[in-house]
Amino acid sequence: MISLAIFDFDGTLFDTHESISQTIKLTFDALHPSHAPPQTEIHRLISSGAGLADTFQALHPTPSEFTPTVEEEWIDRYRALYATHGQLLIKAFPGAKDLLAELNAHKVAIAIVSNKGVAAVKTTLERNGLEGYVPEDLIIGDKTPGAKRKPDPASFVDVLVPVLREKYGLGNVDPASVLVVGDTVADLQFAKNIGSKGCWCRYGYGDREACQNAGPDFVVDSLGEVVNIAMK
Repeated sequence: MISLAIFDFDGTLFDTHESISQTIKLTFDALHPSHAPPQTEIHRLISSGAGLADTFQALHPTPSEFTPTVEEEWIDRYRALYATHGQLLIKAFPGAKDLLAELNAHKVAIAIVSNKGVAAVKTTLERNGLEGYVPEDLIIGDKTPGAKRKPDPASFVDVLVPVLREKYGLGNVDPASVLVVGDTVADLQFAKNIGSKGCWCRYGYGDREACQNAGPDFVVDSLGEVVNIAMK
């Protein structure tokens, strides 16, 4: 049985595709109404697991004008719109609550590593009745000190391991006893980079061919299937 399950958020635990795409559109409506980014490109960026800065730079009609100041303005506007509009469109994938409850019952530590902000993740958990299933200090977001975007292993090595050691008494966290569950190549490569097993959620948003070629250790079509993998 594993000692730690690390979950991606978008496309893994929660169906957030519509909330992200609609909030991107609302952000452009507010800040650059003359340009409507194509849905195909928005979908491609969501599928790649791109962060907000990379997403807006790729979608902006004049990327050279996307300075750090402009980037901050766009991300702030997106997050404000996401909190008021996007959150209403999010729903947990079937089996999410049962899976987290089962892992809690077997005292398997649960973490979330996401490109989202921690506040957005916490709000979604609360709105969907999953508050308390994942400890707040094991939710890693894009601004968490010491964390870096997946597949960089820093979120595990420099953030999760110290917290698990100091607050949860897990001592040396053996990567071989860790399961990373996600839907994109970045998640699967993150698993390889920390030396753990990677579980590809085929129902999510990741590019299927790229994820297959990444060589996941497990492939699932629902969260319910993760329980048997985690309990082995």
